[in-house]
Amino acid sequence: MKKILFFISSLFSFHVFAQCDGRYESEIFSSVSVVEVEYTDVYDWSLFNSGLDMDVYTPDGDTYTERPLIIFAHGGSFFTGNKNNPTMISLCESFAKRGYVTASIQYRLTSIWNLTDSLHMLQTVINGISDAKAAVRYFRKDAAINGNIFGIDPDQIYIGGYSAGAILAVNLAFVNDTIGVPSHLLPIIDAAGGLEGNSGNLGYSSSVKAVINIAGAVYKSSYIDVNDVPIVSVHAIDDGTVPYYCDNAISNPLILEVCGSGTIHDAIDPLGVNNALHTFSSGGHSIPSIDMYNITIPFISDFIFTTLDCNEETYVNENELSFEVYPNPVSDVLNVVVFDPILDLKVMNMIGKHFSLNISSDGKIDVSNLIPGVYYLEVKIRDKVLVTKFVKR
Repeated sequence: MKKILFFISSLFSFHVFAQCDGRYESEIFSSVSVVEVEYTDVYDWSLFNSGLDMDVYTPDGDTYTERPLIIFAHGGSFFTGNKNNPTMISLCESFAKRGYVTASIQYRLTSIWNLTDSLHMLQTVINGISDAKAAVRYFRKDAAINGNIFGIDPDQIYIGGYSAGAILAVNLAFVNDTIGVPSHLLPIIDAAGGLEGNSGNLGYSSSVKAVINIAGAVYKSSYIDVNDVPIVSVHAIDDGTVPYYCDNAISNPLILEVCGSGTIHDAIDPLGVNNALHTFSSGGHSIPSIDMYNITIPFISDFIFTTLDCNEETYVNENELSFEVYPNPVSDVLNVVVFDPILDLKVMNMIGKHFSLNISSDGKIDVSNLIPGVYYLEVKIRDKVLVTKFVKR
């Protein structure tokens, strides 16, 4: 988890410190508009549907023109599903109502009869990654040459998905070179046009700011390195479809072995890459979708909010008072560094509920009993009150 250093003006109070003009933390728009666009014509969705389409969601009445974009990919074990999946609609609508632009993409699938053909399934996943990268590039291309029709910030594009779509998203973000890739996979990658893919809109970046992983997995945990983008995951430990740790998908020894969220975060956490994981103790593969509005969306939203450019601004007052908290996100112990004695300390959740926590003489706060979410930390020193946010994993 990365350290975040804040220089905070003493003029900020609890009520006015919130960044991003009150956007992105909760649903502030009552309705959204949806438009279907073809993001590439290189490959067809089916014999009866040319090209690959996506639904783009924007908040009604929004006047912002540089908004973060989240692209979601549906589940379905790579042989079924589409952009109209109810989970995708819930995600896209909820985040669009927060002020984001969102999109639900269709990507190439295969037949159910191919699930036990490991090489074919690897090709199918790589094809899907190629398609998703084309969707990312579509928006950057639109922003560059078409006047930015959807009003996105090209520097703040996120990729996410559920189940198979999350596998696609995680591997898109983490497989960024061929170092360590088994030799038998190189021809498959080459057949898909290399790591950038051949699904269209070439000449624009397919990089993403962070990845949203809902019950997904990476092909090999060895692909994870210190240069990877932040990741937020929601997964049930008893998932029998996409394993929480490393195992065969669909609990079938004939199907590819993948490494789920538990392994992903065990590997990425020591690297200092910003990450957050919510683990359901039970509920299987479907619980993140069933508990979409109580757990999944709020947890993801809280984490993504901490990665936004508008929430990472640096503030300097005339005294340049340093205030440091780390790690952020935090699991157990939050460290506070401020170069004056702390006279008072408050911890509050997003609705203003206070929690009685103590700070040790060496600046440590035990937050292990807090439930996952975003919190305000307020400390008083001399005649100043300093406020920042932290994420409890």
